[in-house]
Amino acid sequence: MIHADTASRAGVSIGAIEDLFRGVAHKAIEDRLGVPMGYIEDYINHCSAAAALADCLGFNMLAAEELGSHLGKDGRVGLLIGLLIAG
Repeated sequence: MIHADTASRAGVSIGAIEDLFRGVAHKAIEDRLGVPMGYIEDYINHCSAAAALADCLGFNMLAAEELGSHLGKDGRVGLLIGLLIAG
């Protein structure tokens, strides 16, 4: 239940938030961000930003990957959660 408030604000299930921290994206997250699940998972797990994901973040691909590199895995997840909440 630690992620209940975050999930509520993000508009997804608690399980989807918990799995996001494990590097797994749910369909609900794909739908909310408008980015395929595989792109989300590649960014979280490998810091590889597809054009669609970089656009969602408001950056070009190189800038999204540089930012992700500085943030680390948990920071990349936090960034995506922030987008879910803001969206």
